[in-house]
Amino acid sequence: MPETFTSAERELLRLVLDRLVPADGGFPAAGDLGIGAYLEQVAGASPAARRLFVEGLRQIAMAGERVRPDGFAALTGDEQDAVLQRLEREQPGFFEVLVRQAYSGYYSHAAVLGLLGEDVPPQPRGHRVDPFQLGLVAGVRRSAFTYRQP
Repeated sequence: MPETFTSAERELLRLVLDRLVPADGGFPAAGDLGIGAYLEQVAGASPAARRLFVEGLRQIAMAGERVRPDGFAALTGDEQDAVLQRLEREQPGFFEVLVRQAYSGYYSHAAVLGLLGEDVPPQPRGHRVDPFQLGLVAGVRRSAFTYRQP
């Protein structure tokens, strides 16, 4: 698969992810865990997704350079947070996708699942899904007109 981000964009994304999901209580930070690779796959899924992420990262880079000429990496944690908070206000669509996909990648990563004591990602709102019981559809399966074997 072709690379979606440049090396500079990947490094910036790693720093951003570490601010969005920092290391805490034995859990690794999202950037250090490599969640950027997951986001690169998401961004590479379509030209529109790629544009959204590349433009969002460009906005973060420019905002960081306005604070310090050396850019986002040279900022303190509080300064990085301020840049991201500003981006959240000014680019809410990008920021929402960034956070949602960061969480999706993080909480489906094998290392995080292991730390949570899970073997599969949690379902929305944390609900457990019981195994499906095929007996519930036995009547439908017997009807040739309404059921076809996949």
